[in-house]
Amino acid sequence: MRPTLCALVGPVLVGAAMTGAALAAGPVIDASSPPGGPAGAFGIPVPPRTLLVVAGGDVLNEGVVNAAAAQAAVAPQRYDFIPMFAPVAPIIGAADLAICHIEIPIGRPGAGPGVYGRSPFGGNLLLAPYEIATGLAATGFDRCSTASNHSNDLGHDGIATTLEALDNAGIAHAGTARSPAESAPEVFTVNGIRVAHLSFTTYSNTVWPRSRWSLNRATSPEQVAAAVHAVRAAGAEVAIVSLHLSKEMLTGPIPADREFATRLTELADIDLIVHHGPHVVQPVEVVNGTTVYWSVGNFVSGMGRPGTGRYVDPRSSDGLLAVVRFTETAPGVFTAVSRPVLLCNERASRTVYAPLSELARARATGVPLDPSLDAQLRACLARGQAVIPDAA
Repeated sequence: MRPTLCALVGPVLVGAAMTGAALAAGPVIDASSPPGGPAGAFGIPVPPRTLLVVAGGDVLNEGVVNAAAAQAAVAPQRYDFIPMFAPVAPIIGAADLAICHIEIPIGRPGAGPGVYGRSPFGGNLLLAPYEIATGLAATGFDRCSTASNHSNDLGHDGIATTLEALDNAGIAHAGTARSPAESAPEVFTVNGIRVAHLSFTTYSNTVWPRSRWSLNRATSPEQVAAAVHAVRAAGAEVAIVSLHLSKEMLTGPIPADREFATRLTELADIDLIVHHGPHVVQPVEVVNGTTVYWSVGNFVSGMGRPGTGRYVDPRSSDGLLAVVRFTETAPGVFTAVSRPVLLCNERASRTVYAPLSELARARATGVPLDPSLDAQLRACLARGQAVIPDAA
């Protein structure tokens, strides 16, 4: 999270459900509030508290992704992902809270990435290089969701090395844990606003871990809602849920996933739900007052290329940044304004671009893009805007 200065510290109602009504009834302002209370010092209005969140899609360190990062590295580095993500770093770095999604385990320093066998259900067991965490941190990500179908690919050791890599890079995380204590949801402060970010997966590429606390499994809307209630009771004013789904390559949510999200938002006060796993862009909706991204696709992957089987579909080269600004409109009540930003991976280098911004930059500078890149960005933009017409 970016360090900020905020004179008004958020309402704190420990032990009570953090609903808008409860907050409006009795916010507690600490001693750092300006004279005159929330109205402002000497009658000067205090600007509303606000939080800009950016959440990206699946980070999949497949072979072509790692090969491109290896080519960019300068010895003694093995991999350098910073150039791959550089075109979108300004967007991510502008967020108050930037969240990525780690789909596959991250290895220890020096461990070789790649395929580590097959799961009993037929999927590959995968490992990402240690350097991906450094690359994501340098790009501006503050936090990652880590609950996915691949979280348990290498067992508890893979969960542990993933979290070690993120810790060492200075990236917070939610969704997997090395101990029962670490699995407890946390509430943290950004811009003086108390935030909770929860991460769950609906299925696993392998058997589920024996220690249920090591991977957050979404078994029912009631179970996820209970976790949201807990963080609200602990003081969260904005609650974000990352949820990894099982059905891939579809144009929209299946009925069961829509029913899950609808029931969940009926049961719990959630400000933003971001779905992962389908590997393609799906629409954005407001469900029971909650902004729901049905799928943000991939942030980076090896998909959308010849030889990738059912993932040869060019839509799997695309993704979204869920860009959502939360603004306090009444004491403890936050409204959300969402503007998704389209992303696409260049076919050969897997460089991540925001096509609309990149095409606009080329026009403004008068420096044309490489014809192949220009064509790829325009095709990506057309695919994305066919799903979300007002995407940036």
